Amino acid sequence: MLSIIERVGNLLADLGETDCEALGGGALAQPVNAITSLSYVIVGAVIAASAARTGRERPSSFVYAACLAAVGLGSVAFHGPQTSGSQVMHDLPILITALFVLNHDVAVIRQTRRHVWWTFGAAAVIATGISVISTEATAVLTGVVIVGVLIAEVVIDRRGLREIDRRRQRQAQVAIIAVAAVAGASWLLGRSNSPVCEPDSLVQLHGLWHVISSVIFGLWWWLALAGGGRRAA
Repeated sequence: MLSIIERVGNLLADLGETDCEALGGGALAQPVNAITSLSYVIVGAVIAASAARTGRERPSSFVYAACLAAVGLGSVAFHGPQTSGSQVMHDLPILITALFVLNHDVAVIRQTRRHVWWTFGAAAVIATGISVISTEATAVLTGVVIVGVLIAEVVIDRRGLREIDRRRQRQAQVAIIAVAAVAGASWLLGRSNSPVCEPDSLVQLHGLWHVISSVIFGLWWWLALAGGGRRAA
């Protein structure tokens, strides 16, 4: 237990050091990375407003929007004031958002929404416990869940389980893949050990990662929720 606490303490002491931008003092230790984190909040707000206006998939859209807002605010805390617990505030919302997507996709594959909120709630509680105990385990679990999402999306596509025009679906999928490729490149190049890393520059590729990845989250909502998933009895 002591070793875990020590590891968490070391991580908190070095928050953001792998994200290229130089660490400063004050409320915004990494200004660019902190401010661009708000892109998740903006996308979440757009989703919530759209769901409120159209009424389409309103409960799921509101919960998803709240997850994205939590991702953004957690990232602001991580790159900004870097208070105690910022690592958990950064990592946990990402994991819960990924779990939301996987839980939704599994329900689409099973063609039933029975107990869908119970399973998501239970998964979120378990994820919270894991995040508090070990940041390393949180990172591993997030990776596993994301792989699960990718597999589920392939299954949904192959089976044609979304009630959306195939042409529009293909357009959304191509857009997501293209944007994801750019996002992945910006994440890799935005690391501190990247050859293009310039810690004191106002142009931070990790900040670009924040913006582009938030767009991916928005595109998934448009495809999976706003586009109308198949509703099974």
